[in-house]
Amino acid sequence: MLKVDGLRRCWIALLSVNIIFPFLVSPVRAGHMEGIPPGEQRVSPPISLKKVAPDLYFLYDDASSNAAFLVTEEGVLVVDTRQHPRHGQDLIERIRKITDKPIRWAVVTHFHGDHYLGSPAFKEAGAMIVSHRDTAAMIKKYHEQEVARRQAFFKTNNLDPKKVKLVLPDATFEQGQMTINLGGRVVQLLYMGPGQNPGDTFVHFPQARTLFTGGPFSRKSWPNTAFTPSMDGWIAVLKKLAAMDMDHYLPGHGDVGNKQDLLDEAKVLGDLQSGVKAAMAKGMSREEMVKSLYFREYKELRNYDRLHGFIESTYQILTTGKSAFGLP
Repeated sequence: MLKVDGLRRCWIALLSVNIIFPFLVSPVRAGHMEGIPPGEQRVSPPISLKKVAPDLYFLYDDASSNAAFLVTEEGVLVVDTRQHPRHGQDLIERIRKITDKPIRWAVVTHFHGDHYLGSPAFKEAGAMIVSHRDTAAMIKKYHEQEVARRQAFFKTNNLDPKKVKLVLPDATFEQGQMTINLGGRVVQLLYMGPGQNPGDTFVHFPQARTLFTGGPFSRKSWPNTAFTPSMDGWIAVLKKLAAMDMDHYLPGHGDVGNKQDLLDEAKVLGDLQSGVKAAMAKGMSREEMVKSLYFREYKELRNYDRLHGFIESTYQILTTGKSAFGLP
């Protein structure tokens, strides 16, 4: 079972971001980790598979990314294919311990490589891969960059980068929703506009009163602001999700969540944006913000070690109106 300790995760994050977003790794030393003893810095728990409902399972992989799968009499539907083909195959093997039914569908919620680079394993298994139209377009456009920024993770976890292949979705949908009927179960793919990313897809399992949220919601984790076209738009999406009649929210990162967890992330985003705006009003430079903005009330959250990058990308949005990644 793969496990990455907190120190390694810090270096993986820094190296990965520096490959594609060198402007997000400031030459000025970030100060937010100073004074926090190593023993108090967060370490990822081991991978676990959780049964959310009688036919719905959630793979919680804190050091990488999450996935889910629905088991029916006619076959299996998977949500997100993980970060590498070997991880995708690992998920298939976990599914095979529960059912021998064919894997019919694999939904990709957004274009980040840690959520779709496992797709070759599912393509070989015969799954129909589906995503939002914008996600498919960005997978095609940014595939090489996404692979490049995963190289440190691949190396640390002894994963062969040559096994990674571009697999585009077989089907896409646009506005509103797409409905999949499988073995007497209804699965709804929902699009509410850009949240963390253009193309963000939410997967609704009505019978289980459960929503897989993909990129926009990561429970007890600092949200990565490098991709969003609008912080306010993202916050609005989180509030819409929290208003839905759900019992469980399955995040792209972090453990199973509830409505309050969604609102907590909206508050983190709001506080981050407000903090950067206040610093700008005082005439602080980007470098000064990186050195002096700590947001220590959120130091227990996953990815706090990457706060400097989130400050810089928020500054980028507020000063240019565009995401740090340059998305539409």
